Order: sequence, then structure tokens, then C-alpha cells
Amino acid sequence: ASVRLESHSFDATGANFNSEELTLSSDSAHTSVSSSRASSQRDDGDDEPLRSIEREIGTQTSLNANAVPVGGLASGSVSPFGSPRADGNGKGLPSHFEDLGLSGAEERERALIEERVRDSRSGSQTSSSGGDSEEFYVNNPTPQIIPPPVETGAVGEKHVIVMVGLPARGKTHMARRLARYLAFFHGARTKVFNVGEYRRKNLSNKQCNSDFFDHNVEKNKQLRASFAKMAMDDMIQFLFEDRAQQQIIKVESMENMSLNAMGAGMGGASNGDNGGNGAMGGPHGQSLRSRSDFYQQKGVDSGKVAFFDATNTTKARRKWICSQLEGLPLKIIFIESICTDEATIEKNIWDAKVTLPDYEHLKKKRDKAYADFKQRIANYEKVYQKVDEDNLSWVKLINNGQKVVINRIHGFLPMKMVQFLTNIHAFPHSFYLSRHGQSEYNKFLKIGGDSGLTELGEQYALDLAKFAEEQICTCEETGKPRTARLWTSSLVRTVQTARHIPHPMIKDPSTGRKEWIQMDHRIYRNLDELYAGVCDGMTYEEIEQMYPDDFKRRNEDKFNYRYPRGESYLDILSRLDPLVMEMESYREPLLIVGHQAVLRLIYGYFTGKRREDCPRLSIPLNTVIKLTPRTYDCEEERIGLSNIISQDDGQREPPSH
Repeated sequence: ASVRLESHSFDATGANFNSEELTLSSDSAHTSVSSSRASSQRDDGDDEPLRSIEREIGTQTSLNANAVPVGGLASGSVSPFGSPRADGNGKGLPSHFEDLGLSGAEERERALIEERVRDSRSGSQTSSSGGDSEEFYVNNPTPQIIPPPVETGAVGEKHVIVMVGLPARGKTHMARRLARYLAFFHGARTKVFNVGEYRRKNLSNKQCNSDFFDHNVEKNKQLRASFAKMAMDDMIQFLFEDRAQQQIIKVESMENMSLNAMGAGMGGASNGDNGGNGAMGGPHGQSLRSRSDFYQQKGVDSGKVAFFDATNTTKARRKWICSQLEGLPLKIIFIESICTDEATIEKNIWDAKVTLPDYEHLKKKRDKAYADFKQRIANYEKVYQKVDEDNLSWVKLINNGQKVVINRIHGFLPMKMVQFLTNIHAFPHSFYLSRHGQSEYNKFLKIGGDSGLTELGEQYALDLAKFAEEQICTCEETGKPRTARLWTSSLVRTVQTARHIPHPMIKDPSTGRKEWIQMDHRIYRNLDELYAGVCDGMTYEEIEQMYPDDFKRRNEDKFNYRYPRGESYLDILSRLDPLVMEMESYREPLLIVGHQAVLRLIYGYFTGKRREDCPRLSIPLNTVIKLTPRTYDCEEERIGLSNIISQDDGQREPPSH
């Protein structure tokens, strides 16, 4: 390997300069240095001559290897990284390197470059006149540094999502699915506060029949309001539990309570027409809003989204919600679900409502449970007022997203919410996840690559085609063909695994026309395996031997670890986001032939796993995983297709780790 260096020194005016070129060549035996000098006169209008280093290194280099200042700086000078040099010898790497998360390979390579330049300069450095010093730089002396991968989070104000709609309109399903999506793909901390759960904890099932929801009964009305207040208090606590804001809220609330008490003692409200609750009409009062230092903290605990899940069918209730949250650094968005399709409502009642804990005592009398729930809906219909307040931010979803109306929705995260809500629905649908058949790289325990299938992998491809035709493309109830979909990555091994699946033209049951291509093969690069960068095509044993520091770091945090010049699990999330949106919109069964890392994330998302735990999930070869997402959970079935003994896929770390 060789390195050619140029350095320039200037006189006091900067007009004359000497240049020195150093050519370093190194092998295991020696390091040689050659030098040439030149003198030149700079034109008055020219820019300062470029200080450069041209590196010609035959070995594989890392991403930021050309971003190192090499050689020495003058005593007391500062490197381009901002790290002061103690002397002119340039000993050691800048202290910043330890904070940049550089891999062991990168550190060793950079240290080697500096060592070579130091050794060469020790016998050939020529001091410059006028107190000027020689400085050796790489071509990029002040590079942009790629930070180590960190867990991203939703940055911005906190959000409160208020669900609105009659019973059996899918509000809870929407809230829980959206909460799951925001947590998994955008790193937000989410929680659903269902008012019905507070009611069930405090009242027996028999007390919660349809009469309890009669709005003409004042006692029951007050009870329902008390449960809503419990949920509201817990939601505020969740949003501000781990920051100083919560303490400020408490202090300000106490101050306003004292002021309000004084105002009441003088025969009136202390702040206008708001009944003593301050100019803001909320429990936190005017002085909270006037505290600029409080609002300066609004970003320090960002990335929380709370869902207030209840009917919230009246304008009075929605006004109360706003008053409870007024003065807090958050955004409120109302999501209203409207359904005019009676068949959909009936199906939702039978599938989800008659099995609620409210009707546990009517387990054997489903007809009575159905009739009671219908009466509950009727009670709410009497007072229902649709969302139309122009001053509020809201999303109106009609008939499972067939029509969407939005008002005052701005910002990245709110728009992502709208996009997600337009895709989801409550109809049952299944996904089938399968890894490719055994590949040549699997056989030799190598990771990554783009190899084809082995003979055993080809056998699995045939078995998968038979399974797809008999199970995925055939309706279990009628035995007739049903529409189905097929996705694969762009890599050879997944395309080969799916190549035997037939694609006949069938009638689309929804239209009755011959327009559906069964299992129409769609190839997505978004589904490609996690790219291992410089480790692509290596075994884990080789990685451990060549890059022990990287291997250790990956083992400690597989989700955030990024291979040098490669990807991390966190990186894959960004390319899976649009695909999951599309998956949520499908009503037909979908078969995905993919790779271990990608399928781990898809599986983890639908089954409710923490995304940090996904890299440890088991997605074996020769197995189809059937997932059927539901409101509260996900039904899972694993089907082994081949009679082949378990195959080593090369994806397991050495036993010692």
C-alpha cells in the first residue's frame, strides 16, 4: 500500500510557498519515503493552495477512513476535529474518535495511516520559515461525521388522540393499531386509555347493561363522567410522568386553586367568566400559560402519544376534554369513525361486542347480549353530535376509510397518522411469512450475499408452491379459489423459492370479472435482507476473529448496531414502513417470501413485540408462519412444510455468544 502526501508552507505574506511531496510505500518489511521540492509564486487573485493528501491503499477501507488529519500540527494548534494537539508529532487519534462509535477496523486503519506518516516525517520533516508550520491533511480535513446508530424517536410535541363515534364503529381497533404503528416504526411511546376499562374495574358486569348508558339518568351520567376523569388523570400522568413539567403543573394548579378560592370568597370568579378556572378555562390556569420557561421545556419529553378511547359523542364532552388539556404543551387530534353500512356494524357486534367482559354473565345467551348492545347504541344515537368544530383538529373516517375528511391537520407525525388510518380496516385477513429455501451461502454458513438455492432449497420451493395453491389460494370454508397475493425480495434466493407458484387468471369475487391474476408476483427491494456491508459473505466466526470489537458491540445491541458500510435493523424499518401500510390495507391473504431480519421485523410488528427484541426472534427455514392480526392480539400458526431435517442457515452466532 502507498500514500502520496503534499504539504505547503508560506512566508509571512502568504505569497511564497514551498511544496513537499512525500510518497509512502509500506509492506511487512519496510517503509520508504521519497521527497521532491518546488517553489512557486502565487498570483494575487488565486485562492490559498489546497493542502491535500492522496491515498492509494490497496486494502479495503472503511467509510470515514479518509476523514483523518494525519501528521503533526504546531504546538497548541487544533485539529480539524476540534481536538487540541499537545505537540507537533501528531501522536494518537483525536479524542473525539472514542465518542463516534468507530469500529475496531476503522480505528486500526486510521492509526496505521498516522503511524506511517509520523514515521516518514521523523526523518524528512523540514521546518518552515517565519514561524509557519507544515500541516498534513487528508483531502477532506473537516468531514461530516456519521454518528453511531442510535434509537430514533418521534421528535416534537406530545399528541393526544381522542376517539369519537358510536359503539361498534371500530374506534378501539383503530386506536390500538395506530398506537402499535407509531411505537414500532416511529419510536413514539404510546398508550391507549380506554374509558370502558375503568368502568369495568369499578362496576360489576350486571351493572353495565344498556340502562347504564341512558343519558336521561343523572346518576349514571355522573358515574360515566367520573370514569372519564380517571382516564384523563392517568393520561396526563403518563404524558408528563418523567419530566419536571409534571411538578410545574402541580405547583401551578395549587397556585390557581388558591387564587380561585380567594375569588370565590369575594363573591365571584377571579378570572372573568370561566367560573374561577383561570382565563384558559382549564384546571392549570392562566399563570401556567404565561410561564415561558415551561413552554421552553415542551420538547424535552417528546415522542409520547396518548389515546383517549371512548365514544365522546357530544360537543359538551369534547369541550370538557379540551378544557382538561388546555395549557399543556401538546396537540389534540380527534378521530371520528362513521359507519353507515349495516352489514359491517352487525358483523362487528357479533365478532367483537357480544364477547366483551360486559357480557361474561351472558356467555350462553348471546342473543340477549346482542339485543342489549343494540339498545346501548340506540341510547348513544339520541345524543350523538358529529364532529364539525372548525377550531379543532380532526380526522373523519367514513366506512372504513372509503371517504376521509381532515381539518387542521399539520406536521409530520399527524400526517403519518392520517396515512395509516386510511389504510387500516377491521376485516379479518392473514399474512403468510416464509424465508427462502436453503441457499448456497446458508450451506457454507455465510451471511448475506446473493446466492441461489441448493437442492434442498429447491425442494422447499416445490413444497411451498403446493402449500400456496392448496392453502393460501383456496377458501377454507367453501373450498373454492380465492384471490391471494405474493411478494418477494429482489434477491435470487427468494425469487427462485417463489418461481413454482402458479399464476392463473381467476374471477375476483368482489367484482365477478376475470381480472385477478392469482399470486401475481411483486418484487420489492424494500424486502431485501439486511446488508452486512464489509462483512457480507463472511461467517460469524470470521467476523468475530477479524472484527472482535464490532462483534461484541453487535451482540450487545443487535437492533441498533450498524455493520461498517452496511445496515442495522433500525435502518430496515424505514424501508418497511410503506410496505406495512400496504399490508394493512389488504383484505386478501398475502404470502411474503423474504429473509430472516426483514421477516423478524414484520412478525414483531404484527405480534406486538418490542422492536428491540426482534433481532432475537426465531424465523426458521422450511417453515410458513401464518399471522391473523386482531384488535387485542394476533393469532399465529407455524406450519413446517418439508420433511427435511433442520438445516443450519448460518445465522446463529458462535455458541459462546
